[in-house]
Amino acid sequence: MKANSLNPLRIVFSLIITIISLSPVFAQNNGKISGRVINKEGEPIELVSVGIQGSRTGNYTDEGGNFSLTVPVGKHIVHFSILGHKNKEVDVNVVANKTADLGDVELDVSDNVLNEVVVSAMITKFAQKKSDYVARMPISNLENPQVYTVVPKELLSEQIAVDFRNVLTASPGVGSATLGVGSGGTGLGMRLRGFAGADGAGSIRNGMATNFVSLSDPANLESIEIIKGPSGTLFGTTLISYGGLVNRVTKRAYDGQGGEVSFSAGAWGLGRATIDYNTVLDKEHKSLFRINSAVHTENSFKDYGINKTVMVSPTFTYNASDRLSFTVDGEYFKSNRTTAYINVTAPEITNMNQLNWDWDRSFASNDVTSKAEVLNIFAEAKYKISDKWTSQTLASYARTDNDANYIFLDVSTPVTLTRRMMHIPSVFTTQQLQQNFNGDFKLGNIRNRFLFGLDYTKLTTDDTRSTVNNYDGATLNIHEDAPAIYPDKYNQAMGSPNRSVATNRFTRTYSAYVSDVINLTEQLDVMASVRFDRFDDVASDYMQSAWSPKFGVVYQFIKDKASVFANYMNGFKNKGPAAANEDGDIKAFRPEHAFQWEGGFKLEFLDRKLNSTISFYHIKVDDRIRSVTAPSGSAVASYSVQDGTQVSKGFEIDLIANPLPGMHIIAGYGFNQNEFTKGSFEGLRECGTPKHLANFWISHKLLEGSLKGFGLGLGGNFASRSYIDANNKITASGYGKLDATVFYEYSKFRVGIKVNNFTDKRYWLGDYYGETQAPRQFIGNVTYRF
Repeated sequence: MKANSLNPLRIVFSLIITIISLSPVFAQNNGKISGRVINKEGEPIELVSVGIQGSRTGNYTDEGGNFSLTVPVGKHIVHFSILGHKNKEVDVNVVANKTADLGDVELDVSDNVLNEVVVSAMITKFAQKKSDYVARMPISNLENPQVYTVVPKELLSEQIAVDFRNVLTASPGVGSATLGVGSGGTGLGMRLRGFAGADGAGSIRNGMATNFVSLSDPANLESIEIIKGPSGTLFGTTLISYGGLVNRVTKRAYDGQGGEVSFSAGAWGLGRATIDYNTVLDKEHKSLFRINSAVHTENSFKDYGINKTVMVSPTFTYNASDRLSFTVDGEYFKSNRTTAYINVTAPEITNMNQLNWDWDRSFASNDVTSKAEVLNIFAEAKYKISDKWTSQTLASYARTDNDANYIFLDVSTPVTLTRRMMHIPSVFTTQQLQQNFNGDFKLGNIRNRFLFGLDYTKLTTDDTRSTVNNYDGATLNIHEDAPAIYPDKYNQAMGSPNRSVATNRFTRTYSAYVSDVINLTEQLDVMASVRFDRFDDVASDYMQSAWSPKFGVVYQFIKDKASVFANYMNGFKNKGPAAANEDGDIKAFRPEHAFQWEGGFKLEFLDRKLNSTISFYHIKVDDRIRSVTAPSGSAVASYSVQDGTQVSKGFEIDLIANPLPGMHIIAGYGFNQNEFTKGSFEGLRECGTPKHLANFWISHKLLEGSLKGFGLGLGGNFASRSYIDANNKITASGYGKLDATVFYEYSKFRVGIKVNNFTDKRYWLGDYYGETQAPRQFIGNVTYRF
């Protein structure tokens, strides 16, 4: 049966109706206890331990001081404590299917205790690796056989991160984060475990797909999750790499009123303003609203180059009942930036430093820029069927309107370059529907945490390309202005009869997946998962099916403190028909398949003040497809060959520690060895992938004395050399870059100064195209919280 005869909307809505109609059957004899913890001044207190006396039921208050517990009906004693001090007990009677609201619970907390709470809250947010997306079910880091890192917004604030690229650079395991071109859009590329991640650098948002050549702003980020390995079993394969993916988790509305405004200014005309505001819209506290917005303008460190962006991101949550909630989240992002890329073909050049590039010259123009308007919409409905089953219905829509004007600087000799221009207006859309059912139940004495999901993803792309291969030339290493790019001349050149045939892409993927985490004992967990994808390339009238299994085992040899794990993961990419030779003959290709074996340790000691993951991995990709440049005079410019096998293996470690009060350390190191072991690229390494990659951040804030609130931060990024090109002829040298910050916090104010690359290191990054990286930059920031 043809895939287009299926109606995913009908399937999802039928499931929702079934869930709601069955809800009375699953009603349980439970109730809820909720409330808010405050101090004597009426301010909410975060990270207060809230538990039921004589029970293992418990939780912590959130940033608004709120808590909620599900308990059996009857009389209970609620126990409140902060780091073992200032305990308080409250009696409560719980009625079936009702919420006992304790209102504001006041604790007598001293400043010293609150300081400890702040420190504990910070390290907990850095170290707990809490995620609702990695396994698509509520399991802790120590129970999960997959490796991942969560970077919270608190770290981004400490580092005064003003763009998403800086956010990725601070993430352990991420390398070569660069702006790149792609089918008429500008996106953020990266490398994970030796594989290109241009499709995975933030194109997953709240676990759902967005457009892969779209940029974003970090102002609305709650955290980012770097999920390692071929994760196709739960995330599909459309927009992730074999090395993993980055999931952007956005801020949600909460029950309370507050927010912050922030202003940043710095070198090269940097000006940035952000606002975060949250409020409650009704007396019943059911309707919650939050909005984040950012305006950013910046020039390049070169003679030409601009970056202007605007972002608005509202989110709304409606808690219809204790069982049912709805969330709608939107994001509008508009950008205008110069996009120029260096392409070296000179046979004499084997290292980018041989170019003796003038760091101040761009060979670009502020009149020829790439513009984009990005719209992301996310909707979620959560329904608690019973105390054992939950339904989650998700929908996302993404549209990106691009007007790309790329400037390629083709360096064919050590002293000259040719400017090649390309104009690609394009429209990208991604639509996804997803239905998940989560269960937490026992079969006999064995606990099961079960997931079943259905997924439908539709991608379309429309673009038209105009290219001027020899716009003009310029001379390197001569300190004089390059020929100006006049808009009239540029538009006239693009208007000449060189427009290629428009390109249209239209694919649909129908998926089903199931996962089960089985607690064989309190310390031994086994995970088994599998996914089935039916890929429909509508534009090419071609369909393809693939399976993706995943298995894992975790043993906590020290309960809730240390575990040893192993996993087997599979990822794949469906490949539609494409040109298979220089004559342009079309051929259907098999799916690429990636297989990962991994093992290691996860540690959480000293009340989570020491958190570490140590892992060893081996990834093999069969039926790798490569793009080959066709000889001059061929019917096509390039064609595809499926003859490759690629192996990537390595070792990774990350560390999060709080050795002293007020001090935080986050560090990561990775060693990666990868090469093509079969095909015409045999023996070659994936470009943009250094063998050694490391980063760290250390900060210390004084909590007492006359300098209370004063702090320092120091961080760095280090990488060994890597190849710019697929043929491994040109290298970018290794580098070490250091950043530093000084800050002072008093009451609701925070003032900070950041120096990026304070040693003024000049270095290159590259992913087929080379990019000079920014020298020393000063940034000042003022934040007011209300």
